[in-house]
Amino acid sequence: MIAVEEKPEELSKEKKLIYDRVCDVECLACGKIVRSQPYDFGKNINSVQGRMKRNSY
Repeated sequence: MIAVEEKPEELSKEKKLIYDRVCDVECLACGKIVRSQPYDFGKNINSVQGRMKRNSY
C-alpha cells in the first residue's frame, strides 16, 4: 500500500466511523500500481474520492 485516502475533516465523528476510504497499492515484484482500491472493511468497489496521503515506509 503506497497511499491511503484521508477522511474528510468536515464529517462528524459518527460519519467518519462509517466512511469508506480507498488506497493505492504497488506490487513489490513488478512495480505495477493499482489505484482506488477498497481500504475499509473489504468492500469490492469504492468510488474515487480524491483525498490521498502518501505513506512514508
